Amino acid sequence: MINSYLEDIALAKALKALKSEEVFIYPTDTIYGFGGDAMSSKVLDKLYSLKRRPENMPVSIIVRNKMMLSQYAHIPAKADLLIDQFLPGALTLVLPAKDIVMPNKLFSVQGYLGFRIPNHDFCRELSEAFEGPIITTSVNLSGKAPMNNIKSINDQFGNEIKLMISDPKLDLSTEALSSTVVMISKDESLKILREGVVSAESINQALQ
Repeated sequence: MINSYLEDIALAKALKALKSEEVFIYPTDTIYGFGGDAMSSKVLDKLYSLKRRPENMPVSIIVRNKMMLSQYAHIPAKADLLIDQFLPGALTLVLPAKDIVMPNKLFSVQGYLGFRIPNHDFCRELSEAFEGPIITTSVNLSGKAPMNNIKSINDQFGNEIKLMISDPKLDLSTEALSSTVVMISKDESLKILREGVVSAESINQALQ
């Protein structure tokens, strides 16, 4: 079933899906994402099966703010600057995880976690209403381009996903741009893993 995020029922349905350990589709400030309770191994197993995603490729999580992020990861000084400059927004930060119990599929081999705080009303409301972290990963089969039209997404995944939350602005977008992914270690080493909406130049300027 497809509901616009502007419908009052959309948030309630997404919360129900989270609490029922179901995978659903929702809009972010960049592209559509697969969502679900990030603490649920059942959700992650289904997600990886849907995307045909290799087990060694972690997915990121949505947190509501810097305070929540700090519960799960160390925040080096450079990361702190980028959070204040670009978040909420189209930046994924990959940071060294704290010693916490979470599903293994969320961690990189090096022990890092990926975080997003999207600048989208629906994501903000959902994160505020749900206590834990929420999975965020592009809607596509692994190795294929992200899908950013809800009709095409429904054609591809409609038999396996019960709930899809749409955003007309995404459906009208002619080009799907993903978030920029930046990895920062405890020793402040920084690496741009993927350049997306936020330019490498603007990141470098923010750190000067």
